[in-house]
Amino acid sequence: MSCTVFGFRSGFLSTAKLHIDSFKRKAELMPLPLNERMMHGYAVESEGFDFLERRFGGGFEAFVLLNDVAIEACRELNIRLGEQVGTIELDEMGRLAINLFAWEYWTKSLATAPVS
Repeated sequence: MSCTVFGFRSGFLSTAKLHIDSFKRKAELMPLPLNERMMHGYAVESEGFDFLERRFGGGFEAFVLLNDVAIEACRELNIRLGEQVGTIELDEMGRLAINLFAWEYWTKSLATAPVS
């Protein structure tokens, strides 16, 4: 799986806000047919941090790896992402990436979109 790497010079991804706001979004969309996709996020400990720092540069306090669905959700829900520094295949991280979350993200089903 390909992930986008975000570096944080201060703070970290607000996973609690992301999780709560994604459920609020589901409740708002509930009367409509929904499309459910999985958002995935990964954190790193010290060895993983060093690996990403060597690859993408220094000056960061933390890194987080997100799939495209998680990025879409963060942008839609106004969750601060940090600085996008590059992409990486999760396999390259080996055991250096730690599962941070794997949650559902709901959007309107494409079948309900008006035809123009």
